[in-house]
Amino acid sequence: MTPPAAVHAAILAAICAVAVGCRAVTSTALVADDEPVTADAARRASLVPRTLPLEVHFVRHDPRDPAFHGELWNHVDEQALGADLRGRLAANGLRAGVITGPLPGDVAARLDAVTAVDPAAPEDAGLRRLLRLLPGKRAEVVAVSALAELVLLEHGTEGVSGATFHDVTALFAMQAWPDADGRVRVRIVPELKHGPVRRSWVGEEGMFRLENGQARRSFDDLGIEVRLPAGGTLLVGVTDQAGAAVGDALLRERATDGGVRLLVVRPPVAATDPLFATATGDPKRASDGT
Repeated sequence: MTPPAAVHAAILAAICAVAVGCRAVTSTALVADDEPVTADAARRASLVPRTLPLEVHFVRHDPRDPAFHGELWNHVDEQALGADLRGRLAANGLRAGVITGPLPGDVAARLDAVTAVDPAAPEDAGLRRLLRLLPGKRAEVVAVSALAELVLLEHGTEGVSGATFHDVTALFAMQAWPDADGRVRVRIVPELKHGPVRRSWVGEEGMFRLENGQARRSFDDLGIEVRLPAGGTLLVGVTDQAGAAVGDALLRERATDGGVRLLVVRPPVAATDPLFATATGDPKRASDGT
């Protein structure tokens, strides 16, 4: 006699299949619709990357250094950002662009020469770091920490406004998503954490949780979003004019020599959006009809 539990399970499975066309999907595999769900197919599908690796580091240099002042930016495509965004960035002491082609050998070598000796920076800001981001999940790249006081002038659509912040950490909030063609969509937003640590409710993905943290000032209108191929590079630097702008708070050192730093972000490998991945991990476009 068939156990009652087995009967109930069989009835529920039949109802699901007839009414809504349910499919059995393993929790660890992404399998092509036209391929049987076998152990080998699941193993190959598991090779599709679940995280997005990004190399991130800061390069310190003298603002008068011709290799970084002019020669480097001659090879940077700043047009990859819209004209309105470039204007807002420049008004707030920032410039940014993308490199997809080769650089002159000496400039490339200096761009890749990273030192951990940078007393004005956070303890690990001089190191080349490999971040592994879940698609769309936020990560923080700290530019400057432990500022007792920061006077900031912000240039917005309604003019210039000023504010003084205390106990400041200046950072870039970073997110990344895979594209179907192997590129990585990267978004970075300048932010400040400031003031005393407080307990507050934070909303995320339709839920709220209590979190200890500082107040946050996010400069969303200065958010930079680009699509980078494997080996492509996003550079974020400061403009020539020093002041009390957002760019100065993030990337201009407060030492007597007036050194500045350049944020370098690059995906070391191609990304694959799982929605466009075959069981072997190769990208394919939806327009292929497969």
